[in-house]
Amino acid sequence: MVTSLVNIYFSYSLFIGITSHRFIKQRFRTSVVLRYYALIANILTLTMLPLVMWNTRISFQARGHFPQLILITYNVRYMVTYSVIIYTILSRGFRDTAFREMEPLLLKLIEEEKRCGQQGVRRSLQVLLYVKFFTVLWLCVTETFFMFHSLEAVNFLMLARFFVLGNATNVLVMVPMGYFLALWHIARGLDCVNRRLDAIITSSFRSPRDMEELQHLWSLHSSLTQTAININKIYGPQMLACRLDNFIIGVIQAYWGAFFTFGTTTPVYWLVYGCVSYQMRSLDYYLIDHMCDVIAEYQSAARHAWSEQRWSKEISAFVTYNNSLKLELWTCGLYQPNRSLWFDMITSVWYYILMLLQFHLVMGNLSEQF
Repeated sequence: MVTSLVNIYFSYSLFIGITSHRFIKQRFRTSVVLRYYALIANILTLTMLPLVMWNTRISFQARGHFPQLILITYNVRYMVTYSVIIYTILSRGFRDTAFREMEPLLLKLIEEEKRCGQQGVRRSLQVLLYVKFFTVLWLCVTETFFMFHSLEAVNFLMLARFFVLGNATNVLVMVPMGYFLALWHIARGLDCVNRRLDAIITSSFRSPRDMEELQHLWSLHSSLTQTAININKIYGPQMLACRLDNFIIGVIQAYWGAFFTFGTTTPVYWLVYGCVSYQMRSLDYYLIDHMCDVIAEYQSAARHAWSEQRWSKEISAFVTYNNSLKLELWTCGLYQPNRSLWFDMITSVWYYILMLLQFHLVMGNLSEQF
């Protein structure tokens, strides 16, 4: 099930041009044809998207008489979104490098799980991955459906506009999923290492072969930690840009929700759709920050049960290493992604929502006076 979902993710990522790799049998594969296809898709997105956004803005303004602040925030939202899409497309090579770096570790992890007889993934990690895929699917499908419903007419020009804008907006949902998947596999590997270490240390008899395996698991633990640092470094600027876009959308969509709920007549089902989509977008980024907490917890898992066992020089060396190397994932040296950051971001979103509502009331009073 997990492999099928990952294959679907990379197939659609290739289709919209955010990668030039396919994921086949736990390996990343590319070719000259795929690289040229991704390049053409990127060029079309960068050149056609501004025209489509401008045309969409004109259509939106023609639908009714909206307050000036609604139009201003509309422009700000799509300017930020287009800027982030530009960076996302131009940095495609860095993300492909991250995938290639992840491949040997992924193969090594699968071999390790088979060797140790651990075929399953921890249930909590499975649930986390399935919920993340559900939020991504919801955001992509519902946004696409909303754009299709907003078409003035069904003809070739409108369908082309829908196709370009729908895939472009999905880019900013799909790219963070790649970061999440990389961290998820590393967390899966660390959990496998931790369970095997516990089995070795708590066993009543340790053979020399167990001590050799301890050294092997130590090396794998170090490789997983270093890969997590490298993946975070590669994805750092991208996640910073995506978080900025998510923050802007969170503020503006909440303001629009308040306006269309109390300032104009809107069907109830659209209000419900907007509310659910807003919560799904918030949950989507919460899962990313939660995964950063999970991987830090697995990397420096507590070894309390070991204190009651017979120690050796190898065990003592590993515990010293584990206590001295704490995994800290910093985004461009600015902040650490974790659940605390997510709650701080939500607080900031509500603060700026209140500011926008105040501007809305002030500008409404000024328009009535003049």
